[in-house]
Amino acid sequence: MVGKIFNLSRKLYIKKIPLVPKLLWTINRVVFACDIPYTCDIHSTVTFQHNGLGVVIHNKTRIGENSVVLHNVTIGGNMGKKGIYENQEITYPIVGKNALIGTGAKILGPVVVGDNVQIGAGSIVLNNIPDNSVVIGVPAKIVRTLDS
Repeated sequence: MVGKIFNLSRKLYIKKIPLVPKLLWTINRVVFACDIPYTCDIHSTVTFQHNGLGVVIHNKTRIGENSVVLHNVTIGGNMGKKGIYENQEITYPIVGKNALIGTGAKILGPVVVGDNVQIGAGSIVLNNIPDNSVVIGVPAKIVRTLDS
């Protein structure tokens, strides 16, 4: 349900329809206890398990298609630190396609998470993660590379 409300608010925001996206964001915030701003770029196929309970996402974050975000996940900035992605300066996380972000995981700062990445529950991601990796721990470290 959270994803549907987000997708609707995002479409209305892109069409520059005032007020309604903010109202839908407020509904998500109050009813589902999650903060998923309509300004972030989240593919419509992204799934928020457990109605996105406790999920907090930076307002410029990008999440690729078919990714799964479990509850109590934080995807946020890191006090103005800057990184480079595709020759552009970023201050927010970018998550690739087919990512699985485990319960209570934190992705902080200008971090790029590759495609087909699995992030273990409670992990804290502070550095870029290459494609096809499994990471766990505080701070998150690669423990396995997935076969393509």
